[in-house]
Amino acid sequence: MNEIFEKHGFPQGRMISGSKSSYRQRFPKNDVIFNARIFTKTDNWHGDLDITKDRKELQKLCNEINEEMLITSESVGWHSENQKYEDIEENAHAKFIPNSQLYYSRVYNGYHSLQNGNMFIFTGKGIDWEEININNL
Repeated sequence: MNEIFEKHGFPQGRMISGSKSSYRQRFPKNDVIFNARIFTKTDNWHGDLDITKDRKELQKLCNEINEEMLITSESVGWHSENQKYEDIEENAHAKFIPNSQLYYSRVYNGYHSLQNGNMFIFTGKGIDWEEININNL
């Protein structure tokens, strides 16, 4: 499936900037995830995403593979091979559904921690999904 991701401009390990901080300074209102993971029920991808800029192409990709796509931070993707798709969804940042005009972005409230082996990761606590029109941002 890598060739389909590449066709849509998402090669494995994609970098959108050499400097994360300068990218965030240039685009402070964009929904950016560095070292993101995209999970489908059959495959996964990793690299940098600016969901604000990439949303239309992400939807085209989702339509072509005809599978729901979950976008997570890097830490959620660690040890994902031991997790069910539904467990990954609980910690996903965004969700794309085939042939939809909307994508879903996580609404956060407060902080919580995830345990990964001996390490604790503190992250925003996702409490709900917000529907965002792909064409109107």
